[in-house]
Amino acid sequence: MSRLLIFCCCLLVAGSNAFVNTRPNLQVRKSTTKSLNVIPEAFTDTPETARTYFYIWFFGGQGGATVAFGQFPRQFSKFKSLFEMSEEGPTKAGETVGLSPLCLYPRDISKADVDQVLSNKLSVEQMVVKGPKPNYLSEKGYLCFDSFADANKKCNPLTIRAVFDAMSTGDNVDPSIAQRKLDEFRSDPSAFKNSLQKQKLAGFSSIAFLLFLLGPIVAETCIEAASFGWFPEWPGGANLPWSLLIGPGFWTIPEYWI
Repeated sequence: MSRLLIFCCCLLVAGSNAFVNTRPNLQVRKSTTKSLNVIPEAFTDTPETARTYFYIWFFGGQGGATVAFGQFPRQFSKFKSLFEMSEEGPTKAGETVGLSPLCLYPRDISKADVDQVLSNKLSVEQMVVKGPKPNYLSEKGYLCFDSFADANKKCNPLTIRAVFDAMSTGDNVDPSIAQRKLDEFRSDPSAFKNSLQKQKLAGFSSIAFLLFLLGPIVAETCIEAASFGWFPEWPGGANLPWSLLIGPGFWTIPEYWI
């Protein structure tokens, strides 16, 4: 009999909340970005953790935006210089390479001009040693565009830029990669055109990908984290971002602000 009484007491204790730290029942809302794994559930347990997540993505996104939008003036300046180069310097004319419009060059370039650049007897190492060093990487042994242009100053300026762009997406390139590329261009005439298109597309796609991260992903994450952090009971949280405009609308948020 005593054993039965002890067993019943155990059941009562286990089924009670006497020793459980209970919390008020809050409306549970699942993240609309869960399918993208943007906001881990651990960061939506409490408003404080959601706010921390918001700050991380908001200020991190600002840094990324500075880098991304800073590329536009640089790209515009580069396109402008290409158009200026197209009217400068000597050219051997004749048959052209057949550059893809995706390269965004102002005109096609002459095969004879390309051959003149590739016929340079200087090695990349010699170009680096003899040429100017306008930046940190060039001082550390990288081949910069200024050094490459200086080594080919008797050639067509637009062609010099095109050959360098076929080796790098920027203004510096590892000397071993540059030497390998130049040797490849000399042995295979089609390699130059293909490499130039590949490098150009790689540069454009990197900017586009960064803008994609800053747009749909960063913006949605910040909005979602803000809703969990400052107005978790707002009924439009499950349909962000459309609920900000369609219904219940962003103007109802102050009613649920915590």
